[in-house]
Amino acid sequence: MGKVTIVGLGPGGKEHLTLAIYEAMKNHNNIFLRTEKHPVVSYLKQEGIKFKTFDYAYDEYDDFDAVYNHIARSVIEEAKKGDVLYAVPGHPFVAENSVQFIAEICKNENIEKQVYPAMSFVDAMFMALEMDPVDGFQLIDGLQLDKHKPDANVDNIITQVYDQSIASDIKLELMNYYDDEQEIYVVKAAGVPELQKIVKIPLYELDRLGWIDYLTTIFIKKVENNQKKYYNMNNLVQIMERLRGKEGCPWDIKQTHQSLKPYLLEESNEVLEAIDMEDEALLEEELGDVLLQVIFHSQIAKERGSFRVEDVIHGICNKLIFRHPHVFGDKNAKSEEDVARIWAEQKSKEKALKNQ
Repeated sequence: MGKVTIVGLGPGGKEHLTLAIYEAMKNHNNIFLRTEKHPVVSYLKQEGIKFKTFDYAYDEYDDFDAVYNHIARSVIEEAKKGDVLYAVPGHPFVAENSVQFIAEICKNENIEKQVYPAMSFVDAMFMALEMDPVDGFQLIDGLQLDKHKPDANVDNIITQVYDQSIASDIKLELMNYYDDEQEIYVVKAAGVPELQKIVKIPLYELDRLGWIDYLTTIFIKKVENNQKKYYNMNNLVQIMERLRGKEGCPWDIKQTHQSLKPYLLEESNEVLEAIDMEDEALLEEELGDVLLQVIFHSQIAKERGSFRVEDVIHGICNKLIFRHPHVFGDKNAKSEEDVARIWAEQKSKEKALKNQ
């Protein structure tokens, strides 16, 4: 059994290739690159470093997970015959699913593994934009925006913007969170002096750029509250905190759980009326008013050190998961009767656990 060595090629410039990685590649005779599409590859060829690539896999499989699984299994098969070195763009543990798959297999099959870190494209992005990430940022896979939701309250970096088609899909998804004219930075080949390109454009123009390729990344600065297209739960909590703060609203500040009881009943009844009227716009508005009551009561509780809205959300999520083992667990439910039976069983278990 051989050893798997995993190295990062950096963001693109040969000057970002570390000496340790260069020497490891120079002295290895079984090297695989995830892809040859990387600016530093021409330098590797000049240095006489021989390698094979997995570029063929992108044509053989329909989705990226299948590609990365194939790569991982192939690298492991090579390791079973002898030492193998696997090189990826950027840093091995930044937006590199194939490395995650390989690391997991190595752990499960007790295969020796060594990883050499490198400068990531994220480092190069902040260097290119001359921005300090100290206030936090979110790194998002552009191919998984259905799972990785942008947060307009922080800076967002969107990677995997491979071509104009993907850029178009990303643009449409981002428009669910940002105004169409939200300014974005599109960065190509960050950190590679001879290739680097940075443009600031409105979001709606993203897929009109003809030079988007596998080295392209999007950066969106956090949006101030008064400029947001859509607010989220965090914004609502922050607004309520301000309303209840020292310089907030006198009426909001003096409210208690008891004083708010009539409003909770009133808003709930208005939701029922909107449902009966089949008025979708009104229902949306009234549900917002009920949500406000939840946030209001949670803020009052937080101020006296009892619980926070995060505890409320955590509690209901736990309850839903626990009472739906036929969805989140190993039970089966083929009918509403099965669901009712499982629900009753779980409620009974829940009560027993609380009484322990």
